[in-house]
Amino acid sequence: MPHTPTAPICRSTWQRQGWPTWALIVCVYGSWGVLMSNATELSWWLVSPLAAVILCLHGSVQHELLHGHPTPWGWFNDALGWLPLSLWIPYFKYRDDHRLHHRADTLTDPGLDPESYYHWPESWHAMSPPIRLLWHLNYTFLGRMMIGPWLVVGLFLVTQLKEVSKGGLYHWRNWALHLALMVSLILWLSHQGVIWWQYVVMCVWPGLSLTLMRSYAEHRPGPNNHRRCAIVEGSWFTRLLFMNVNLHQVHHEFPQLPWFMVNGHWQTHRQLILQRNGGYFYKGYWSLMRQTMLRQKDSPIYPKQKRNWV
Repeated sequence: MPHTPTAPICRSTWQRQGWPTWALIVCVYGSWGVLMSNATELSWWLVSPLAAVILCLHGSVQHELLHGHPTPWGWFNDALGWLPLSLWIPYFKYRDDHRLHHRADTLTDPGLDPESYYHWPESWHAMSPPIRLLWHLNYTFLGRMMIGPWLVVGLFLVTQLKEVSKGGLYHWRNWALHLALMVSLILWLSHQGVIWWQYVVMCVWPGLSLTLMRSYAEHRPGPNNHRRCAIVEGSWFTRLLFMNVNLHQVHHEFPQLPWFMVNGHWQTHRQLILQRNGGYFYKGYWSLMRQTMLRQKDSPIYPKQKRNWV
């Protein structure tokens, strides 16, 4: 395996204090509040794409918060991420599952990786043909954008009902806080004239679609964890929107590296990084889209022989 350079060190004051992250936090919450306050006076053709970008960026901010930025106090970072602008997933659940994802011995393994959307053959063949068809469609770029949000949310709610039904103060307490915040947010939106189902269909759905565009090619089965992580170089806009998580191999190598230092590390060590991840690379999302719009990027079935990979 090629040598990996050590992570860059935050040397300047603006890097150590995380000012770019603070700027995005203020931008996300401020722009969301302004947009929703004026939504009824604007066309939904304008509100929907703007809200989608804001909600997607909010998810990227939450991702940065759970990785320990912009402050050294975890409880404070968590407090900044709790507000459920996308309604459906509690911050604590996203945080806990994502940390498990980074500790998984085998990324994409349906039994080990909580963020895997692959299925063991025995589980696959137990599904009904319509459900298998939906998963096949979900592995095309267009399917991931259109039906992916409903599959993700539906699967999440089913698994959460099972978890919560088993009890446990931790789940009940955190779900109670999430539901209280969600109801408060819906009531506030209603006061602004935004109906909850309009918000779900016109804002949350396209926002989650953008997030799934980022995660669509992030991982694949491979002989080791390094070769399971993609690099999607993207444009300045997608790098900002996804806070450089699209440079996913770098993120998995250095999950504590602040987002605004990831691209610099990639530009400096790109050849070495591509050697480590087996050349799993896309120039940008247009390139990814052209290759996989109506074609599956790979199979939703996780081959049994890959259980033996190290």
